[in-house]
Amino acid sequence: MKIMKFEHSGYLVEKEGRGVLIDPVELEKKLPEFDNIDAVIITHLHGDHFQPEVVNRICEVNPKAKVFATEDNAGNIDEAEVARDGRKVNVGAFELGFFGKDHAEIVEGEVPCQNIGVVVDGVFATPGDSFDKPPVVPKILAVPIAAPWMKIREAMDYIGRARPNIVVPAHDGLNSEMGNTVCDNWIRRAAEEIGAEYRGVHYGEID
Repeated sequence: MKIMKFEHSGYLVEKEGRGVLIDPVELEKKLPEFDNIDAVIITHLHGDHFQPEVVNRICEVNPKAKVFATEDNAGNIDEAEVARDGRKVNVGAFELGFFGKDHAEIVEGEVPCQNIGVVVDGVFATPGDSFDKPPVVPKILAVPIAAPWMKIREAMDYIGRARPNIVVPAHDGLNSEMGNTVCDNWIRRAAEEIGAEYRGVHYGEID
């Protein structure tokens, strides 16, 4: 399995020449052309995770790809399937397990929108914009490191609860290079406290 991180919270998980794309967006960089995609997963409807034009372009090149989204966003994507907490589905050679329900609160008492996390093959997990714990202990966990809905202490605690073998950054598009360096230091500390490895890759191949 190979995992590639793109901007912010975008990931490509590949094996056997096929791929699963999670939250593909174009902020400062253009995504490569994908022609091997079996599934596209959109964790929630916010623009830093879901860009309709990008999803449409990917699906045009990969017409057999299945798209999974939250119930409040599925209607914005042609033929998207609803991903709900506890749902498991096999797509191509991949097993996808969905978890979670809501986006983390920014204003206390107000849920911004629905949110879904995903575990790919029991190996790679990302919670989207939440600190929902995956239903399995993943080998690799994407951990949000900077957002208006979180504190770095919460990310550190999340690592302790989920206890992955490897931690990688997510939701880092809001940071400057200096900001990522600061966050990396704290996240690395939390990973080391549970004997995990932190791979602070902000754009590029993770595994």
